[in-house]
Amino acid sequence: MRESGPRWLARRFQFYIALRYFKARRKQAFTSVVSVVSVLGVIVGVAALIIALALLTGFQEDIQGKIIGANAHVFVQPFGPYLEDHAYVVEAARSVSGVVDAAPALLTPGLMEGRSQTPHFVNLKGVEARGEARTTRLLDRMVKGSAEGLKARSADAPGRDGVVLGSELAARLYVDVGDQVKVSVHSSGMITPFGGSGGIKIVRFDVVGIFEAGMYEFDNTWALIPLETAQGMVESGDGVTLVQVRVEDAFNTAPILEELKDRLGEGYFLMDWQSMNRAYFAALKLEKLALFVTISLITAVAALNIAATLVLMIKDKQRDIGILMSLGTTRRHIRQIFMVQGLAIGLIGTVLGCSLGVATALTLDHYELIRLEAQVYYLSYIPFRVRLIDLGWVCLVALVISFAATLYPALRASRLDPVTSLRYE
Repeated sequence: MRESGPRWLARRFQFYIALRYFKARRKQAFTSVVSVVSVLGVIVGVAALIIALALLTGFQEDIQGKIIGANAHVFVQPFGPYLEDHAYVVEAARSVSGVVDAAPALLTPGLMEGRSQTPHFVNLKGVEARGEARTTRLLDRMVKGSAEGLKARSADAPGRDGVVLGSELAARLYVDVGDQVKVSVHSSGMITPFGGSGGIKIVRFDVVGIFEAGMYEFDNTWALIPLETAQGMVESGDGVTLVQVRVEDAFNTAPILEELKDRLGEGYFLMDWQSMNRAYFAALKLEKLALFVTISLITAVAALNIAATLVLMIKDKQRDIGILMSLGTTRRHIRQIFMVQGLAIGLIGTVLGCSLGVATALTLDHYELIRLEAQVYYLSYIPFRVRLIDLGWVCLVALVISFAATLYPALRASRLDPVTSLRYE
């Protein structure tokens, strides 16, 4: 049978007394003010921590999305200059469970001139348009033109091959869709007993499209050209520099890497997008941890206010403590009274701080209130992403700090001598 209210309070009277102490009388107004300040301190600390973590999480997820979209997920490269058996590698990759598709690509540096007549460094990427569309998302982010012209011209079809440029590169070259650019690359050529037959090869292209990946490296230096044209420019024959593979789960590439290594055997170098950007994401993770620890100090300062509140409360309640102990209340119950009071302050501050932090982060993200210069930061606004795991850690840390702040005052209250407390009463 369920216990009635008064009988339950009799068994848990320390909770009842602790909550009654929140209702301060006039002569205890100062203690009440300190309690309010303690709650406000916890609210500010928790809200600031949630907003800061949401900012870093939003920034990290935005960068991750752009890296995953602009790159393939797994790369297969040769130990030599070119990968000659790329068709075999592509078929082996496609046979692995969890792989969406695979396609060859050729990367080479070069110089490009547009209307400005000033050479600019470019990373030329020779691709098959269909294979590129299935393994990366660069061609999905076209802002002008289309990828239909990204193919090598046959001998019967007059005209120049097409090129797709990054948006910032096109702006630096002062070119648009339909304009012409000139590309210069170093051709390795054939090695003979009389020396190399390579040299500088110049090819003209028609701009058929412009993409905007949202990342400085790609928008400012990358240009996509037909794979056959790139192979002819560097005289690599049928060789490519890598095979790019797209998988179903970009964050779980380890099993696919292992299986692909077993299928291909020796002679190939495999890596995924996380390995390529490991240093960058490690820096972001360290920054997030440092920010978490730093802003947690705000909550620690608020916890000192909780301790000060309890010390003042104990000073005001010495007579009450003496009466309770003389009536048979144990020291453990006295400790619990003030521990519950301190935890209540921390709990109220944590709940209100979480509500304020989440509401602020969602509002800032929804209305894009913090705007940025897209040409400088490649973000039009600061994104905020609130994750449940971050909320859990923030609440846990705030409550642990609040609980730790109650230990000394509660222990001090339990050690009061009831005779001394009531001597002059």
